[in-house]
Amino acid sequence: MPIEQIREERLKQLKFLEERGINPYPPEIPLRTHHNSEIAPNFEVLKGDEVSIVGRMMAVRDHGNRFFFDLDDESGRVQITFDLEKIGEEMLEVFKEGYGVGDFIGIRGEVIKTKSGQVTIDAKDITMLAKSILPPPFRLKDREELTRKRYLDMLLNIDVVERFKFRSLMVQEMRNKFLELDCWEVETPIMDSIYGGASAKPFITHHNALGTDLYLRISNELYLKKLVIGGLENVFEFSRDFRNEGMDKTHNPEFTQVELYMSYKDYFYMMDMSETLMSEIAQKLLGTTEIIYQGEKINLSAPWRRLTVNDGVRQYAGIDLDTISNNELLEIAKRERIKETDKGYIVLELFGKYAEPHLIQPTFVMDYPESTSPLTKKHRTKPGQVERFECYIGGWEVMNCYTELNDPRVQRRNFEAEERRRLGVDSTAMLTDNDFLTAMEHGMPPMGGIGISIDRWAMIFTNSPHIRDVITFPVTRPLEKSQD
Repeated sequence: MPIEQIREERLKQLKFLEERGINPYPPEIPLRTHHNSEIAPNFEVLKGDEVSIVGRMMAVRDHGNRFFFDLDDESGRVQITFDLEKIGEEMLEVFKEGYGVGDFIGIRGEVIKTKSGQVTIDAKDITMLAKSILPPPFRLKDREELTRKRYLDMLLNIDVVERFKFRSLMVQEMRNKFLELDCWEVETPIMDSIYGGASAKPFITHHNALGTDLYLRISNELYLKKLVIGGLENVFEFSRDFRNEGMDKTHNPEFTQVELYMSYKDYFYMMDMSETLMSEIAQKLLGTTEIIYQGEKINLSAPWRRLTVNDGVRQYAGIDLDTISNNELLEIAKRERIKETDKGYIVLELFGKYAEPHLIQPTFVMDYPESTSPLTKKHRTKPGQVERFECYIGGWEVMNCYTELNDPRVQRRNFEAEERRRLGVDSTAMLTDNDFLTAMEHGMPPMGGIGISIDRWAMIFTNSPHIRDVITFPVTRPLEKSQD
């Protein structure tokens, strides 16, 4: 039936109710004694008792003067039945003419078992709580429409609801862990006159009152460091960030990560902390540290593999970066059609091409080239490298961590190098943030900082193939405007 015809029929039902003096959207809400999921497991205690429940009516079955239907709430589904003798002719007519699948209703009735043994509520009273003008669709296979209309996706697919519940529980477990580590949860600006903390293209908006353009943040890193400078030793924020770049299975322009900064810690501490954190979450929420992601068995038990960038290039590309000359590396770059001329970025492109696809098991990729990590402290024993790791699972990155650079003189030189890079090969290179440099000059303690992707970890834990599957309302292409 066309949607407009369905809407017209539902509006007739609504009018019928109003003509009978029944408010289809009443302010009164019946007292709820139980959630649906509590009925069947407690049947021996509840049998014969009267209960009051609420939810959305689904799957109506007409057996003459006896009706059956399902009632859904967030906790689950329970079967409802009633007959003419129980509710009377007037209520039966109201139900037939005024109620429909998708309506929110209240049920008061006795807990029984049917002849087939199914726990059921035999309704004595039915109350309209909210009339739906459009019922849930019987099925909807268009993936784009399901993503755009996530509420329908959730109504039709219980696994979608469970996926978002899992994501919420995962975030709560992270929050609890950071609070146990004596960290403060904070909030930082989403709009600013300068963007920093990462290399990315920003979204631009305009502030009318100030008469100036502002950027949506690409990272909250520099603000969190300012809070540490101000005296909060350990801080974290679950941050919605925005990057005006491409979209694929692991990238959405609007995404969520948690960033954590802890004074007097380094990247070794963060490795230990993060592998313990994620393996504990897996054990608590999934009951195991061995999971399946897209057909691959992944073991999240700590400790995780630790692989330096140089060792990865040596192992998977057959190139020994400790002995190769700059000219030889440039020749390799030309042969690989790498446009970069900076040695560090050439190394990362080689690592990305040859090593990353093999990093299915959780792996800390350590010790990055100095030129590629302008906010990171130089390595304590390896010249030309910095104390940074990225964690890879399933062939892509899920964490990024530094032993944070806290020498303002070096930080200024690194920003200047980034500015030169912006004028050359990389328009996404960082801007100089003079306010942050001034803050650093007041003294910044040594610290470790980590960013953990909420979206990508949710993908891994729920075996979801695409990032849009774990974001409630991901960015989608706008619908074309209808032509008059």
